[in-house]
Amino acid sequence: MRAFREALQKLAKAKGFEPERRPLLEEAFHFITSSEKPPFLILQAPTGYGKTLLSFALAVHSLWDASIFDRVIHVLPMRSIIEDIQKTAEEAFGFSRTKMMGSSGEFLHLFPLNITTADTFTWDLLKLNTKKRHRVKAGQEFGYDYLTQASILTSLVIFDEAHFLLEDESMVTAFLSVIEFLTSQKVPIVVMTATLSEAHRRIFEKYAKKNGYDFTVLSPQENDPFIERELKKDIKIEFRHGDPINFVEHGKRNAVIVNSVARAVELFDRVRNNPNIWHESERVMLIHGRMTPTHKRELIDRLRRWIKEGNFLLIGTQAVEAGVDFSVDLMITDKAPINSLLQRFGRVARYGNETKAKIIVLEDAPCGPYPRDKVEKTVELMKGNRVFSRVPKTYQGIVTEVHGKKPTSITKNVNKELEGKLLRLMKDPTKRAPHVLSAIESLTAKGISVMRGFLIPLLVGEEAVLISPSKLMELYSKGIVEVRGWKGRYGT
Repeated sequence: MRAFREALQKLAKAKGFEPERRPLLEEAFHFITSSEKPPFLILQAPTGYGKTLLSFALAVHSLWDASIFDRVIHVLPMRSIIEDIQKTAEEAFGFSRTKMMGSSGEFLHLFPLNITTADTFTWDLLKLNTKKRHRVKAGQEFGYDYLTQASILTSLVIFDEAHFLLEDESMVTAFLSVIEFLTSQKVPIVVMTATLSEAHRRIFEKYAKKNGYDFTVLSPQENDPFIERELKKDIKIEFRHGDPINFVEHGKRNAVIVNSVARAVELFDRVRNNPNIWHESERVMLIHGRMTPTHKRELIDRLRRWIKEGNFLLIGTQAVEAGVDFSVDLMITDKAPINSLLQRFGRVARYGNETKAKIIVLEDAPCGPYPRDKVEKTVELMKGNRVFSRVPKTYQGIVTEVHGKKPTSITKNVNKELEGKLLRLMKDPTKRAPHVLSAIESLTAKGISVMRGFLIPLLVGEEAVLISPSKLMELYSKGIVEVRGWKGRYGT
């Protein structure tokens, strides 16, 4: 446990808090480092519990003892929630590196702690470096193919908030292919989530038991200091209709979280340009996933100061629901599936000395990118429970009702042809980067989407912001962006 204690002390110093015992994380650390068989752990840690401490502690452990794993790879479901974890890792330990599409660095997973996105991680397992795609296609290089995959197979892999990937129809096939491949190679695995349904648990258990893992699910006990404190908090939920700005309260720390960038920008512009809504001397901020990394880091630093200083209004999208550490007294949010709402709710009265807060869920808000049936089911079930707690047992029933008890509720969206192809590409040592790229292009030509829609790096100053092809064409048609090396023709 020496590595765990050292990590806790360094993290506390960097974040400026008094170290507090986290029995759940201590138990998880002991399970992983003492298991005689490859460990497969599902860590059901509440929002705000500080579960990334486990990543840091295991990375420190790997420096002293590499008998089980040489390093830690922390995989996140989306790039918009990476910055806060990366900043904390750099401040506290100085031994981490971020790897994702659009980043400037070229490297393997060789640092004690490597932070990456699910998309980039999957391409790396497939032995295809997407940044070198054109050179691979031209036969000029292989793009680290074997080496990148090998650096993963000697690591411990942590999937943070993995339920996002299981619930995303465009990612579930690729993600389950990754789990199948990693378990076939006996790679130690940790799945962290605050919202684990029975269907999720059964899926992971099937792969773990099939390949001889020591499988367990850990949740906090009632005598955990965090749980005891959370059960004493008074957090009320209301369901309302109307303009989210109408519910903002002056003199409080407010957050308005909506389901699309366009809706967030419209609200922000309206607030900023109308002193009758929010006086110009009062603090208002906009955060969404299309900002440059530097700009977003500056905003998060400012938000940290505001939290300590007093009232403000934060307007944001899903980009802040799972990766930005902040706390508010009042949250107004668009309706969403239970897992997304719980992530957002984890930002109210988040810190230990805060005991009271209010949440307003807008029933008439657009569902955005989420399945309407799961959104409406969430609202229906949550209306029967108007008090929120970060303790998993208080909301576990709703999570299972929304996301299902049987694995078939998720695996029905798996494309078997794609799953088989991806597994063969990962496992076959004769399939190097050019073969993988050719196979992916062939699947795409048949209308089979391998992963989420491909994002295009848009250069803003000296930094890249990833946007969808449709958004790029929209900006291009308005004369806002310049596309170099393109003849100006594209299909419908």
